Amino acid sequence: MIDPSLVTGYAPEITYFCTRYRQGGRTVFAFELSLYEIASLIPAPDPSKPTPGNREIRPKHADDFGKYIRNFEHWVAPSLILRAPAIFKFTLQAEAHGVEFGIISLPRVSAGDIHILDGQHRILGIHLANAGINEDMDKARDVLDIARRVEPAGRAVSDARARIELLESQRRRLEVERMSIQLFVEESTAEYRQMFYDIAENALGITASVKTRFDSRKVVNRTLDAVTSHPLLEGRVDAERDVVSRKGSPFLVGSKHVAEIIKVIAVGLDGRVSRRQEDELNEESLARNTRDFLDDLVSSFPDLMDVQEGELTPQDLRKTSLLGSIAVLKILGGVYYELLKRHAFDREMIREYFNLLALHMSGPVREGSVWITHTSAFPEGGMAPHGRRQDLAGLKEALTAWAVDRPAWLTGPGDILA
Repeated sequence: MIDPSLVTGYAPEITYFCTRYRQGGRTVFAFELSLYEIASLIPAPDPSKPTPGNREIRPKHADDFGKYIRNFEHWVAPSLILRAPAIFKFTLQAEAHGVEFGIISLPRVSAGDIHILDGQHRILGIHLANAGINEDMDKARDVLDIARRVEPAGRAVSDARARIELLESQRRRLEVERMSIQLFVEESTAEYRQMFYDIAENALGITASVKTRFDSRKVVNRTLDAVTSHPLLEGRVDAERDVVSRKGSPFLVGSKHVAEIIKVIAVGLDGRVSRRQEDELNEESLARNTRDFLDDLVSSFPDLMDVQEGELTPQDLRKTSLLGSIAVLKILGGVYYELLKRHAFDREMIREYFNLLALHMSGPVREGSVWITHTSAFPEGGMAPHGRRQDLAGLKEALTAWAVDRPAWLTGPGDILA
């Protein structure tokens, strides 16, 4: 006789080991599920039908999470927070200081009463990852079948087998690796809407500058420390905020902006670091090239030399010079890249050109300024260019063109325009 308890597929209840405690006056069950169990227990959120009491789903964000857990073995994710009415049975096993340890069970037919309070993008991402593995596995098996018939001992067979092995590894991780679940017993629509608001309101968002400092998967971010130690930047980089206040901030730039400058020096103002370049770019050379750029800025622009020497604060720089604009610094980086990579300039030639530009860096921009008469990037009275991508690209192109085909007015101190 087969023990019915072993045939779990027919069991009317789902059971898990868990803890039970109180939070905010509510009963909470805490337990861990594998990613595959999460996809089996909780239906995939539908981006076209926002869940009551939750925000609209951004499909790309969910898809990115699914790719993240598939492609990175050392992934990490916080707990999922669920809610449900009182549909559970709890069997107490032990108790200590307000925490109860035991077994939670719920009827299979009631699983649809479990809803997402926080984590819908992660849960949809798990569903997408699971479906993606299954779809890719079917394709890989088809490729293997065809390769075997064409050339049984060929390279295509070994490549297909390697692909299947990778997908099997991903599938195993979804089966054994787990996420923590917090399940709140709450039936009131008004209450769980308030819970969602309270979670979002009390969460401290992470700025791009903080992401830049801690995301070590990107080669640009790994270069950050070696660049922020440059004399111009040391002690003048805001490690927390993305916006440098024009009047109040003692910093010249934020960590986010330093990373952007590193990228500009590596691939240009409009360039993107591809996956292949992530593997090929060298941190040491990135840091060296960016520090060379900063050295050349300081030697070409007296105001930046004064900042480096501590004779001018970043706040005062922003009051008197266009060089206080982070956009201008990035554009100069883009010009630097263009002249080195595409116009056969050497660093000495670029410094000579930047020396001439230094004569026109006083702000704010006035009527008759070269920035008004020869570009459309600056507003009159402004200390920075317009923020539109086309304006920044146009200014970079104009500055590059002035270096290659020197205009008559860009010749010396006598040509400074008010």
